[in-house]
Formats: sequence, C-alpha cells, structure tokens
Amino acid sequence: MSRFPATKSGTYMAAFRAIESTKPEKERLLYDPFAGAFLSKFYQLILAGCMVPFIRRIVTACIQFRWPGSFTAAVARTRLIDDMIIHAVKSQGINQVIILNATFDTRAHRLNVGVPLHYVEMDHPTLQYTKKKILSTLVGLPAIHVDYVELDMNRQQISEVFPKLFYGSHYKTLFLWEGLTTIQEAKQAETIFHHVKNFHPGTQIIFTYVEKAVLENPTAFYGFVRINRLLRRAGENWDFGISPEELYAYLELYHLQLHYDGGADDYRAKYFGEKSRHMKGYEYLRVVRAEVK
Repeated sequence: MSRFPATKSGTYMAAFRAIESTKPEKERLLYDPFAGAFLSKFYQLILAGCMVPFIRRIVTACIQFRWPGSFTAAVARTRLIDDMIIHAVKSQGINQVIILNATFDTRAHRLNVGVPLHYVEMDHPTLQYTKKKILSTLVGLPAIHVDYVELDMNRQQISEVFPKLFYGSHYKTLFLWEGLTTIQEAKQAETIFHHVKNFHPGTQIIFTYVEKAVLENPTAFYGFVRINRLLRRAGENWDFGISPEELYAYLELYHLQLHYDGGADDYRAKYFGEKSRHMKGYEYLRVVRAEVK
C-alpha cells in the first residue's frame, strides 16, 4: 500500500480527473477542480490547453496510444466509486470513510454528500506531507476536516497506527483501497482484510484488483504489454491477480459478502453508454464492493 514511488500512479489519476474536469458540465463524468494542483507546471500547461475541445481530443488520443484504455477506464472507475460512496452514505448509514493509499485523492473535498461525514486518509508520511503542503496553497478549498494517519506498510501494520477513536460504535465505516496489484500488496491485503472484518457488520470495503488471466496471458488483453512495460519503468510491478471466479471464496476467508465485481467494460458501459463500444483496454482492472457479514 505504501510502496514508493506511489506518487506516479497518484499523479496519473489526478491528471485524468483534471482532464475530465475541462469538459462541459453536461459531458463530464466528474468534476475535480483541485486535481491540477498535483501536476507539474508543464502538465498544468497542457491541462490549460485541454479547455479547447480540439486540444483535449489530441491529448486523450495520445494517452490512449501510450496507455491503452487507461483514461476512459480511470474516469469511469472514479465515477463508479464516487457513486458507491454517495449511495453508502445517503442510503446505508455510512458516516466514516477511510481511504487507504490515498495518494492525491480529493474525494473529501469534492464530493458533496449532504450529511456529516468523517474522512480518514492513511498513507506513507512523505507522500502525505507533500499532499498537505499542496492543498494548503489552494484557494477555495472547502473547509473539510480530514484526519491524516501516517502508515508505512513496509514497516507497520494498520492495527498498530489505527486510532482507537475510529473504532467507535457511533461510526459505520467504509474502507476504500484502490490497489491490489502486487505480491507485496497481496500480503498487506491479508492484514487489511483481517482488520476490516473486526469492524461491525455492515462495514464496507471497496477495492480494485487485477484479473489473474492478464498476468498469465498478457498478449490476450489489448494494450497490457505496453502498459506493463511503462509500469515497470515507473517502478511499479503488477504481479498479483485474482480470478473473478475465485473472488467469492477469497472474500469468504475474511467474512466479507460480495456485492459488486466489475471490470472496465462494465463501468465504462454504465457511464459512457453506447460510446463505450469503441473503448478498448484496461478491462482487467476490476472494482469490488463487499460488506462485513
């Protein structure tokens, strides 16, 4: 969860949110006015150009060529998770959201759920310092309180640093963890899921994982060979996957009940509609929503 340089994947996601936010209100899937602050000056210049539709189309086409499917999948996946959180808060009584490996996530500041909600972000202390420093410079940032908890999973377990206050019976909790892609993270997942199952029944977790088949036969999935090569250059190594057919049994080990499991084809179709028929790549990165029994 705290692998370094996790800032790269966090920056890519911030860039995708920022680009999507340049679209007209009726066209965009999400709006994140803060994401651009996490980009370098060069990429902020490109982002400014994306306000022009023609330039935005060129930029997204370049992203599609370099990272096939990543932009459309990331935007639809972000919207899906946003909607899951909002639904859990408004309809299921969730009042505490704990984001693991938060990197440059801005949900605490951009989601308007309409009710009091306690946000907790857990991440590597160095990355948290960078994030808080950038946020402190932003004008117009909503005055939302976020509890930042430092956690280096290479040296610490979540139970060692998790404040006892957050276990309170007055909290109904949702965990978000966008990342289960490496063997190291799989080992961390055992600790995390064991921790989650000790919470009250009804506690939820949303996480992402890589479909096992893409690691066993990379060439069968459009664009994965190119993306895997770029990930390795960035210091990330996707080497752990789960078969969707095995997911139910996997979650049963931690007393978790599966409510949703879908890949990019599913959530792109949900939000892009007919346009999704022409979108390819990243089908192997799946989203799960589960609940403690």
